[in-house]
Amino acid sequence: MASITGLLSIIYLVLIPVSCSNDPENIISPDVRVNLSGQGVVIGNTNTTSWTGQTYMQFRGIPYAESPSGELRFKPPVPRKPWSTPLQANDYGRICPQLFEYNRLSPDKLKGDLEDCLTLNIFTKKLNAKQPVMFHMHGGRLQDGFASDYRADYLLEKDIVLVVTQYRLGILGFSGTKSPDMSGNFGLMDTMLALHWVQDHIAAFGGDNSKVTVFGESSGGKLGGALLISPKTPPSSFHRLITQSGSIVDERSTNMEPLAQVTRVCHALKCEDCERIDRAQQCLKRAPVMDILKASESERYGLIIGDHYGTMPVHPVILIEQTNKNVPIMAGFTKHDGSIALGFFYDDFKVSHPNLNTVTVGDFATGLMHRKNDTTALINNNVMTRLLFPANLWHSSDHRRALPAYFDLANILYFKSATVGFTNKLFEKAVYPPIYFYTFDYAGEKTKFGLDMGNAQYPFNGGVHHSDELIYLFAMKPPLNAKDTEVAKKMVDLWVSFAMTGVPQVPDGPLISPMNSKRGPYFHIDKEIKVDDDILKEFTATIDDPNNKNLDRPSKIW
Repeated sequence: MASITGLLSIIYLVLIPVSCSNDPENIISPDVRVNLSGQGVVIGNTNTTSWTGQTYMQFRGIPYAESPSGELRFKPPVPRKPWSTPLQANDYGRICPQLFEYNRLSPDKLKGDLEDCLTLNIFTKKLNAKQPVMFHMHGGRLQDGFASDYRADYLLEKDIVLVVTQYRLGILGFSGTKSPDMSGNFGLMDTMLALHWVQDHIAAFGGDNSKVTVFGESSGGKLGGALLISPKTPPSSFHRLITQSGSIVDERSTNMEPLAQVTRVCHALKCEDCERIDRAQQCLKRAPVMDILKASESERYGLIIGDHYGTMPVHPVILIEQTNKNVPIMAGFTKHDGSIALGFFYDDFKVSHPNLNTVTVGDFATGLMHRKNDTTALINNNVMTRLLFPANLWHSSDHRRALPAYFDLANILYFKSATVGFTNKLFEKAVYPPIYFYTFDYAGEKTKFGLDMGNAQYPFNGGVHHSDELIYLFAMKPPLNAKDTEVAKKMVDLWVSFAMTGVPQVPDGPLISPMNSKRGPYFHIDKEIKVDDDILKEFTATIDDPNNKNLDRPSKIW
């Protein structure tokens, strides 16, 4: 079937077939047609890579599911029906409903079916080939994010097929009552269907469906872990996994009070009888999209344990013990991953404590710890404070001197402990797959610190901030300077070599070995790739850094 599909793909190219060669001159027409067996024809166009100008084909906004609106809201995704006329796939699909982005859109952009967003973007250089497939899921707290942020200009320097998917978010994707009428975990089910679509159709784009790597950052990494352990994910769906700063054993990965959440949102919508589950479900099902987004603005989302369809039947920690998928894994975090949480906490703390000179380091740190408990049992709060804060610092108000400790505290609580905890749980199994662990340490010219809201108010820099590594994989903040480009090339080498062989490597770099214990080895991604022996050293990476003064902004007042 794959060979037939590949042949049909070539036949449906506009004007001439595309050669296996990477030479851009082999693609004459900007429009490219591909026939998807049992689905229909899609029309894409071409673009060029950033570093060598290779031409690649892009098919954006391909629907893999029916719109989950109307009677399909709060239901498992339904495969998209075949289309009879060629589908224009020359632009990104509609982003899935999310309040932060919707508030920035003009009224004309908020017309039509806002929930018709379950689409894929596919990028490839060769249609008549069998290339490794890299399947990406965006991050964003399971309530923000969209596929158009993830460009192919860097990764398509290599011979791979890149697939970027969208899935339901927030109240529409990760809330529910565990009942048949509103089971929950719909966003997870969306990614499962998208992977099924890839298995059926990726050969038409030159992809090898027996070599699929799932990768995602933050909540996208959590979804990757969920796909690994869910009994509803067929073993053939994917064959390697990369989790970036996202762990399925993090307490924020699960929604422990879904019924109460549905009731709260029902009340916020001003519906009646919200304590009755059937009435609450009907309320949420009938609410206009913008109304339900506004009513659920303050909610937090995670996977629901015990959903009706069995995607997450028991707690993730138990599912890790039960899973038998032997999938090579690469997991890691950024050096200062927690600075995103430190920034948000600082903003909130300043509202109630405008003069931090009257607040001790201990008060500030305790407030940060109360925001997030470490549930991995790797470290408790008393040990953490003894490790990071000497007594004379703890009782002082010298926040500037405490800054490295604040960074490490946030790093541990929000990302590092949970990521190490995920690999530790795998090591506790009698048989575990190869696991490669990294830390991204490179502080380049550009950063995601402050996200889209700015960072000028902080008395500290973001360091190697949460999601900064994405800048070097997806051309998020072009153009890169020469030094940053060299790091980006190393990132592409590492990610693509893992997708191709199951082993991350860079040309002329050190041998990177899988972990042989819970503590290592692991590797650093910086100007050079370096191998290290004990991952627990990363818990004090900021304090131990002789250059940690670079995180301070002396001109800013605490």
